[in-house]
Amino acid sequence: MSLHARPLPSATRRRWLLWAATAALLPAAAAAQGKAPAAPAARVPLLRVHMPRRGGTRLVRGRLQAPAHGVRDYLIQARAGQSLEVELETLAPGASFKVFGPHQKDALFMSEFSALPLWQGRVAADGDYRVRVSLNAVQRARGESMDFILRLALRPT
Repeated sequence: MSLHARPLPSATRRRWLLWAATAALLPAAAAAQGKAPAAPAARVPLLRVHMPRRGGTRLVRGRLQAPAHGVRDYLIQARAGQSLEVELETLAPGASFKVFGPHQKDALFMSEFSALPLWQGRVAADGDYRVRVSLNAVQRARGESMDFILRLALRPT
């Protein structure tokens, strides 16, 4: 028995080509919209930073190692009216941090859109403020690491 390849009808061939082109473009389209392709959600390591009751400054030294540990969260309990200051010191060019208020999904501040890795703000509500330190997507994909110092200051008003 001999197997000979028969050409596909032109309509079928167009459908296959359209399907292949669409499948190839989906990850790029998701990235362009700022959405990553669906992947299992990884747990972000979380560390509570205990601040003195009247405020003060804490230095937190850390290391991020991609891909598994490219992000870390720090929680700071604050009261409404206090002033919170966050500064990230590192030699890694793509390192960044975000500040989230209590029960908020949208960041109050994202350092990747700022000229300085520093944020100061008045705390609007009582609760846990989260600071997320991370490597950028390119660094995570390359498996790079980063040593950093996170300076957290909480001051009464």
